[in-house]
Amino acid sequence: MTDTDLPHDGPFAGVDLAQVDPALRRGFIEAAQDFADVIAGRSPRHAGEDREGPVASDGGSRWYRGHGYNLLVLKRLSQFGGVAGLVYGPVLSFDEAFSPHERQLSATRFYTYDALRALLGPSA
Repeated sequence: MTDTDLPHDGPFAGVDLAQVDPALRRGFIEAAQDFADVIAGRSPRHAGEDREGPVASDGGSRWYRGHGYNLLVLKRLSQFGGVAGLVYGPVLSFDEAFSPHERQLSATRFYTYDALRALLGPSA
């Protein structure tokens, strides 16, 4: 994958980049690549950490700011069926110029502590 490709596991399925407004294309590609990075357990490669954004004290969530989008890497303490773990995944929020109608896309899952540690590595 190059810096001008959309990842197959990103938030935009079946999109032809030629159809994307050229003024928004960079943010479109970067948002998709950051989204896929987080799903794969990596830090976003394009968006920078938003040190002025909300402070999360919920298990390690972090906010990032990109070109035309915000990215929340959700990492929230949770419990399902009596099993303790974390809900983890990307939550993209778009500027109105980027997406005037559907402003948010996400892909979160519940992980046990061991499963999330396997995805993120020992520093998780």
